[in-house]
Amino acid sequence: MRSTPAIAPVPRLTPGGHARIAERLRDITEHRLPQMRPLLVDRERDERDVAEFERLLAEVDSLTALLAEAQIIVDDPTGFEGRVGLGMRVHVTLADGSKAWVRPVHPAEAFLDDERISMTSPLGLALMGARASHVVWVGAPAGVWACTVLAIDPSVSD
Repeated sequence: MRSTPAIAPVPRLTPGGHARIAERLRDITEHRLPQMRPLLVDRERDERDVAEFERLLAEVDSLTALLAEAQIIVDDPTGFEGRVGLGMRVHVTLADGSKAWVRPVHPAEAFLDDERISMTSPLGLALMGARASHVVWVGAPAGVWACTVLAIDPSVSD
């Protein structure tokens, strides 16, 4: 029996995440790469500069492909069913008892600010589909811990 290749889902980004990733791409192509080019032709060039240039080129390719394929998540107040979804803000109680707002997002935009977390992280996975007042169990490398969903803000715009 022949297996069919899995079709990768279309990446979904928040409007703010899409804009910030596009900004990062512009910064790399318009500023960082041009600043590095003179370092590459220097007779005494540092191979770390070459490696960084190549890393940036790979990042440009990756971000360009992501933005070309990505679907931007839109706010749909009528479609909110009370469950945590991609890009929504979620107020939670963390393992240490502190409270924080988090926003599960595509892994490519998780680095953009302190509120965003990757939807593939242990906390992100545990939160997807949860409702306010639910306790979800987070399987983290340090052990399993309980996280309480205090509130959900369904807005994906930031």
